[in-house]
This record gives sequence, structure tokens and C-alpha cells, in this order.
Amino acid sequence: MKSSLKSSLVSRSALLRSLALGTVFTATRRPAIAAYTIVPTGSVRDKTARLAEVEKLYAKTPDDPYAFGEKAQLEYDIRQLEQNTKFVASTREQVRAGSTRFLQRLRVPVDDMREAVQFWREGCGALVLSTRIVDGANVTVVGFGPESLRRDDGAKFALELVESSEPAPMGGEHALQYVQLAMPVFRLSRVMAAGGKIESAYGWTQLTAPGGLPLRVRIDESRRDPFEFVAEGDAFEPEREIGSVYVGYGDPQSNTGLLLLPPLPGKRPKPSLGAQGQPEPTLRAVGAPPASASATERSPDGLPVRFEDEDAYEGSLKAERAAA
Repeated sequence: MKSSLKSSLVSRSALLRSLALGTVFTATRRPAIAAYTIVPTGSVRDKTARLAEVEKLYAKTPDDPYAFGEKAQLEYDIRQLEQNTKFVASTREQVRAGSTRFLQRLRVPVDDMREAVQFWREGCGALVLSTRIVDGANVTVVGFGPESLRRDDGAKFALELVESSEPAPMGGEHALQYVQLAMPVFRLSRVMAAGGKIESAYGWTQLTAPGGLPLRVRIDESRRDPFEFVAEGDAFEPEREIGSVYVGYGDPQSNTGLLLLPPLPGKRPKPSLGAQGQPEPTLRAVGAPPASASATERSPDGLPVRFEDEDAYEGSLKAERAAA
């Protein structure tokens, strides 16, 4: 396992270097490699078909940096998608059997949707998965790949950005402390240009996204999904807090989990509640709720968690796409 991971990381690093080197050549041609995403997306079948075409082109023009770059990109994508396909199939089977659950989405209120989407797309490289109007408010879902448990590139965590005139407070003394990401690429200049407010960047980056969501970002090329965990409680240390407990379903390297933080002495976390009638941060999980629990539960710290079975979950994704 370690050797295969090392091989994957080496190929990933080599790929990124090849992309960088490719930029010194003429920019008059726009290669298909321009579709590079933080996490490989698409189907194994389509990528394999495209690779066959590119290999023919590369055989004719082995000195073409674009052909070489796209070939390397496709080979890497196919390997990652094949691994993701196995994860998706296993997770879906376990969710349907009731033996596990899948943390799938976090609802986050924002006061300026344009700024929030710009930050996630241009600053972090996320994809817009759907956009719709709900009760007069813009609701846009962003992530690093599809959420569906029925796609080769699926089973990705997502943020549901909900337009709100008075967003619920996050961080500080509130239940939702921060979201942590582990990404292969994170450029501070791009993040700041897209509206991110950098607070520190020593080894890892602490910042606030437009709308007030605190983030922590570290560089890691091995994550299946950049969303690592949602921290709940009180944060008071720059690194993993002493006494914190990670909870989640399945392998932490492949799933997004929850980090339960110890409270500050003499203080109790406050629920992240907005003004009356305004949306509050809510976590959604795919799978049956725990025994004796309702479809929507609220953690002791006040964070709502909504459970949804796999069929209803896939149906809601389909409805969101249709409404977009």
C-alpha cells in the first residue's frame, strides 16, 4: 500500500512539473489539459477512450509537450478514478445495507453569493455542482467533484452556499469552528485575489472565506477528497487541538469527518444561529439515522445533522440539477 501511494505521489508531482514546464512553450494552442481539476473528474470509460486518441498523437509527435502533458494527465486521472470507483461502490453498498453513513454536505449561509462562488471556484479550484432559487434565495452547491454515490468520480463532500441577509456566525465561541481542507495545490495570491482573508500561513494556512466560514488548509497530494473534516466546538490552538476527537465513518483518508474540539474553560459553544428565518449551518449525512434518532438531530453543541437514505439523496441531487 505504501509503495503504491508513493508511486501515486511521485506521478502526481511529475505531472504537476510537466504542466508547469508546458507553459514555457507557445500558448497559441489550447490543449485539452486545460480541463485540469484539483481532483480527477469524469468517467473511466471516457478518459480511457481519450487516452487511446492521445497515445496515437503522442506516437506521431513525441516532442509535443501538450501531447505528453495530456497523456500524463489522463493516465493519472484513470488510476485515481479506478480507485474512486471502488470506494464509491463499497460505500454505496454499506450505506444501503445500513452498516455505515456518509457525511455528504454542509450548509453554509453567505451574504454575497457572487463573492462566495468566486472564492471557491477561482481561489480554491472547486466546481459549481448546482445553482437554484429556493424561497427567493440563491442556493449554490460547490465541491471538488460530484456528490452522487452512483458515479465513477462521485462520493465527494460539498458545501451548500445559501444566500442570507444576516448569515449565522461561525468560529469564535460558536459550534461550527472551521472546515479543514487538504489540497495538492493552494496558491495564496489566487486565494487573496478571490476574496479570502489570510490570517496566518506558516506550514498550513488559516483564513476566512467570504461569508465568514473559517478555513484551515494544508498541502496534501494523497486525499481522495480535499474536504478533510468539519470542526465542532471551541478552537484555541493553531494545530490539532489537545483533547480533540475525530469521529467519522470509514477511513479518515477517504472520508470527510467531524473533529470534536474541547471547550474553552468555563465556556460552552453557542449554536451558529442566524436571524429568525435565516438559514443556519447544517450537516447532511447519507444513510439511516442512528437508532431512536429522528431524521434531523442536533448535536450537544447545537449543530443540526440531517440524515437521508440513499434513494432520497440521489433523488434530491437529480431534482437540484433539474432546477438549475
